[in-house]
Amino acid sequence: MLCPYCLETIRLDLSALFVTDSRMQYRPLDPAGIGNALRRQDVMRGAVQKCTADPDFPEHYIPVPYLTYGRPLTVAMVGQSATGKSHLLTQMIAAVTDGGLEPFGLKWQSVSPEQHARFVRERVQPLRNGRVLDHTGTVGLDGFARFVESLLITDPHGRVRPVAFFDLGGEDLVRTDAALRFLLGIDALVFVVDPVMAFPLPHLDHLRERLMVEVNRDGDLAFGTVLDRLPKTGPYLDVAAAVVLGKADLLRFEPPVDRWLDRPPATSLDPALIREESRDVHRLLHRHAGQAWLRPFDAIRRCTLHVASATGGQEDGGRYPAGAGPRRVLEPLLSLFAMHGLIEVPGGAETFALGAAPAFETVPVEDARGGERT
Repeated sequence: MLCPYCLETIRLDLSALFVTDSRMQYRPLDPAGIGNALRRQDVMRGAVQKCTADPDFPEHYIPVPYLTYGRPLTVAMVGQSATGKSHLLTQMIAAVTDGGLEPFGLKWQSVSPEQHARFVRERVQPLRNGRVLDHTGTVGLDGFARFVESLLITDPHGRVRPVAFFDLGGEDLVRTDAALRFLLGIDALVFVVDPVMAFPLPHLDHLRERLMVEVNRDGDLAFGTVLDRLPKTGPYLDVAAAVVLGKADLLRFEPPVDRWLDRPPATSLDPALIREESRDVHRLLHRHAGQAWLRPFDAIRRCTLHVASATGGQEDGGRYPAGAGPRRVLEPLLSLFAMHGLIEVPGGAETFALGAAPAFETVPVEDARGGERT
């Protein structure tokens, strides 16, 4: 598999394991020297492996559970800076750890308890306390791929799969072999649409002025950069994807956002309802933002569209005055899990497919020539 930090190929090496001591210093671990099987399993849960795949990359360690459950499911957030994707991803992971997957028969466990505790301390708790998160420095390839967090997800049949979350700075993507390798292995993408940049609505003008941004009818540069690098073998890209209209609180009185934003969190997946939301969001984007913002939907065979808000309101002076109240942040991830079979739905993963599969025929969408694609 690919190391989530240096993006080079890595595999489990029992001779390169370490654990931390009481002073939080790494010391070598020889699992063969632990006779008690239960104790060995517990020690391995907190052990890490030093990655030496790229000798020029800063020293880094991979949690052993990440390397022992097969190929991880990689989920990457795509969008330019200031689109709110980091806040959305933080709230998405927080919703998982709050038990949001339990109604679907899924259980979670941290890959690295230490790493997860740091994520909660540095990202989840400050955001929940109403603080705007700083733009975090990138860890990865020239600012392209930043590894954020990983979880072990157990499905209703007891199968365990690591899920790794990345933040893609697509606008900074450089054309290198390592970047191409990473995109070849990506499993799911979340494209985050910022209405401030996408919607030329008058009531958003004051925000554009304050943030010093303009409406971009050409779409998000990060979308195009990543889509152009993904491998394509047919008319559509075969990676699973969700397009999320983020910061939807800015459009809370705009139909059909008002209809979806106030819905309670999902406790079951209804493909018909997901198609209905996809249709509504597609029409809204097509009407106000333009076709360029729908490029992921046009290019990817399995793609759903969603409404979400990571904070429920706007920041003022580095804080959210009413606190950060997330709305519908888990639904895009649930859709991606269904596309990869972690959540079972009638018709299977292909129920979300476009093009050859007929299940999405209830969602007519206009193409650039004014015709319809089903």
